[in-house]
Amino acid sequence: MNHQGPGARILVVGQGAREHALAWALSRSPETRALWVAPGNAGTGQEPKTRNISIEAHEVDALATFARQENMDLVVVGPEAPLVLGLADRLAVQGIAVIGPRQDAARLEGSKITCKRFCQQHGIPTAPARVHEKPEDALRDVATCPLPVVIKASGLCGGKGVVIATSREEAETAVQKLSQLPGGQEGLLVEECLEGWETSYIVLAQETSYLPCPSTQDHKRLKDGNRGPNTGGMGAFSPANRVTPEVEARICREIIEPTLQALAQSGHPYQGFLYAGIMVDKSGKPNLLEFNCRLGDPEAQVILFRLVDDLHAIFEATVQKRLDKIRWTSRPEVALTTVIASSGYPEAPSSEGEPIDGLEVPEVDTDLKIFHGGTGRRNGQVVCSGGRVLSVTGRGSSLAQARARVYDRIKNLHFAGMQYRKDIGS
Repeated sequence: MNHQGPGARILVVGQGAREHALAWALSRSPETRALWVAPGNAGTGQEPKTRNISIEAHEVDALATFARQENMDLVVVGPEAPLVLGLADRLAVQGIAVIGPRQDAARLEGSKITCKRFCQQHGIPTAPARVHEKPEDALRDVATCPLPVVIKASGLCGGKGVVIATSREEAETAVQKLSQLPGGQEGLLVEECLEGWETSYIVLAQETSYLPCPSTQDHKRLKDGNRGPNTGGMGAFSPANRVTPEVEARICREIIEPTLQALAQSGHPYQGFLYAGIMVDKSGKPNLLEFNCRLGDPEAQVILFRLVDDLHAIFEATVQKRLDKIRWTSRPEVALTTVIASSGYPEAPSSEGEPIDGLEVPEVDTDLKIFHGGTGRRNGQVVCSGGRVLSVTGRGSSLAQARARVYDRIKNLHFAGMQYRKDIGS
């Protein structure tokens, strides 16, 4: 990093709760001099040393220009879209250090078809799937394939491009719906439905070196009891109690390491967070469901709330290619986060502009933190501005204690149409 005076100047790209968690963790580092979040939210702007800048995450040329003009030492890219659009490439050309992969490596998330072919080529365990460029071919496939079946749009859909269909009617509806999304234009995957239990496994990688983050368990479905549509994530906890050292070793050996090696050998070395969605079958074998080329949300909230180390120092070691010399140390407590979403989420979020009550209570409890997602400010009041509005995050000596802390705080929060799961971590 090319320091301009003492301390680093850092830009965090994105506006969700993940980016608030990143800004919060980075602002705590003595090595951070100043932080910008683009575009940020009502919460990011309240963190020490931090200010929001009104550039949207997909405006990659404007972001690269701002980073150069403001002499940024480091850019941390939160969401996937700017990475798939090549933000890391533009920053690298300017000599600006970045946490986030280049465009070619980000295709692992940007195109599920590319990812599936990559896995097949390099022997990475994943569900058998058939690729269909035309929706009518996918419809013929789902008319006779075994049920349940997984239908995926190939491109980016903000965590809403996957449907697990248990009936023919549901499968046909999914094909028609997903093929009409921008993320479905490249094509659809019709995939065998794997059985087992799911976990998120995230590492911070630099070429073939990587630093495992603590294990997390995400809750994707909208409603209690894992019912309702898939979402970007309604809550998470860490550590994930089912991820034993044996399971973790297999995930690293069979999925993470061959992926990083294949990317490096193909001339597209990876730098940044690599998130593997994993299904572990009855025999203990991990299978890749999907790759994400960034830190998960809501996984980031619980991972960073447990972090002991200086996040800036970890990122500095990454860009200086000495990741193998450091560790990721987590607090022993369990962390849990529950997402509060707006009415209509995920299909048509409709609480925009609604004032949020109960945030003004001072956070004296250091084991509790509210990370803002879809929030903004209007006339000095914090209001809703998106689908996943808040992530109420707590720590405890047990999962039960962390849960109690979180749900106790949620009782004092209110906005019209708010919805959240009452069973995260239960």
